[in-house]
Amino acid sequence: MAVKRFRRGEIVDVDFYFPDKDVTLHHPGVVVSSQELQEDEDGLIYILLISSKNIHPKYTIELTDEMVTKPLGKRSYFVTHFLMYFSIEEINFSYGRAIRQPYLDQVISKTIDSIFGWEIA
Repeated sequence: MAVKRFRRGEIVDVDFYFPDKDVTLHHPGVVVSSQELQEDEDGLIYILLISSKNIHPKYTIELTDEMVTKPLGKRSYFVTHFLMYFSIEEINFSYGRAIRQPYLDQVISKTIDSIFGWEIA
């Protein structure tokens, strides 16, 4: 049986852990790690939170309809400081949507800057 793989930029649903509330909640997220990592590490995948709330504007990018292959249907934000790793078995489902280039590169660059303080030109 073939193992499911997810593409960088694909929007999926996972159970994100929110340590400030000590809860796990279903949320969409965008795959930011490479397929090579999934293969080399037996399904390890990094996913960035997508939220309908803009709680920390310094760390968010608004997700617009032009950024995705199919609109999500509501105002959403990439939360660029909320990155978690999962196994591919923990992914609930794929939304059948993906982030278009070069928007994905911009989101990944902002994520690197938000987490590590390294601005990527």
